[in-house]
Amino acid sequence: MKQIVLIIGLGIGFFPTISKAINASWPSKFIDIHPMKDDFALPLPCGGKMVFRKVEVPTEGGVLDDLPIQIGQSETQQGYSDYIRQAQLAAPFSSGVNGSNFYYIGKYDVTRNQYDAILDQDSCKQPDQSGQKAVNNISWFEAENFAEKWSVWLLQHAKNSLPKRGNKYGYIRLPTEAEWYYAAQGGNKVSETDFLAPTWPMPEGIEEYVMTGSELANGQVQTVGSMKPNPLGLYDMLGEVGQMMQDYYHLNRVGRQHGLTGGIIVKGGNYTFNPSDLNTALREEIPLYDQNTNQPTHLATMGFRVVISAPTLGSLQETNQASSEFDQLLQKSQKVTANTHQLIDKLKKQTTEASLKAGLEQISTQLDQDARARNDFLAATMRAQIEAASALALNIWENQHTILILEKELSLLNMLSQKQKNDIKSNIINHKQILNNSIDGYLETIRKIADSSSIIDRKKQFTMIETAYKARKLNNLAFFANRIQVLLSLPKSKWTNVYVLQDMKNIQSNQARDSVNINNKNNN
Repeated sequence: MKQIVLIIGLGIGFFPTISKAINASWPSKFIDIHPMKDDFALPLPCGGKMVFRKVEVPTEGGVLDDLPIQIGQSETQQGYSDYIRQAQLAAPFSSGVNGSNFYYIGKYDVTRNQYDAILDQDSCKQPDQSGQKAVNNISWFEAENFAEKWSVWLLQHAKNSLPKRGNKYGYIRLPTEAEWYYAAQGGNKVSETDFLAPTWPMPEGIEEYVMTGSELANGQVQTVGSMKPNPLGLYDMLGEVGQMMQDYYHLNRVGRQHGLTGGIIVKGGNYTFNPSDLNTALREEIPLYDQNTNQPTHLATMGFRVVISAPTLGSLQETNQASSEFDQLLQKSQKVTANTHQLIDKLKKQTTEASLKAGLEQISTQLDQDARARNDFLAATMRAQIEAASALALNIWENQHTILILEKELSLLNMLSQKQKNDIKSNIINHKQILNNSIDGYLETIRKIADSSSIIDRKKQFTMIETAYKARKLNNLAFFANRIQVLLSLPKSKWTNVYVLQDMKNIQSNQARDSVNINNKNNN
């Protein structure tokens, strides 16, 4: 009887312990030490979580639409690796807002606590402070294994926590270089000028944002999130540990990728670098295998973060949409080169030589590709023109507003000396000159937008720009972009200096000026 009681006692003591280990929640300090209201989190085994940040990607809205972005730097010292090239980026998930899709990227590097939670799910080791450092000394294959195991666990235990594309659930993987670069630079939270800079804006200096160098990193990996974030709220995008990419390394052939596929790409530098040597263009090639150990490469300076991705086509509807959009794009491309296509078709009918027919077919395909590239360029040009016109509209409003204030001041302040009055009059004349030049530039840009090829969907370009402005909390510029659309809808006879001045006079300060910046100034 005593033996039976002992066995029952062991059972009572054993099973609740397992249940507690599985269901226990990690302390918040081991999940996210810098919580933000728009964070997105996915569960890990044993009560853990990983936090992600949303990265919005402007889009025209179609399945085949993507965003051309520049990756790299203009310096040629390491041009064979880091020189500027164009890449394309699209995001799998829809926000339900026109002009923007998004993907998720880890807010921090994957930590040792998180890595152990996936690779050692049975023991449910409790997280500790030492495990809050970025996991390192793992291979690319082990990082891929982490992504696979976590994806399977999520699909089995927390499927509904995953975002979906159509009816397909998302999954975990390493980021592509384009995804990492766009997020590292700040994505649509920074201006085009800031995006093309060597790093994201760092007002307090790079030493505040990057865990690297002997003074800060002390020759080893430190706790994630110890420095300031980038504009998207991402930590340790430079320094700390180098981050492994999903795609393989290619050399740069002056603006395009070379054809030879090499080792893995590691981005962001690491804790051994000097801060001044770090930028987002930096890319290292790491061999998949270590020739000394004859094993996959493990480095103390190499870790990773992950993204949430999804299948390209999430439903039958999207498949049909992709087919339709492809046909439309092809028709637009062929429309640009219609006469040349007709000549090629005629030549193909007149010859029976197989090699000649194949050559003509290759020329035809290249023409379509070049025409598509030209259409992409025209769309990008229109977006740049919309941004320029929006900035000019703000400049017009500010100068006109200033002139009205100065003229009122001149009429009311009778005690001013003649010199002071002359100074104000001179200032008014100067602002009027700037105002006239701005209006001329504004109307000229409006005409260029209006005269753009009808192949480009103007409404979609405006939607992309307005969405991007709102993402950067530049609602005033989004307002002016909308005013441009109103002007474009009017007869060209209205496109005059007089109309623009009257239109700007009717705009209120809370519409013309960024309310966020105004509130910040008032609070200060």
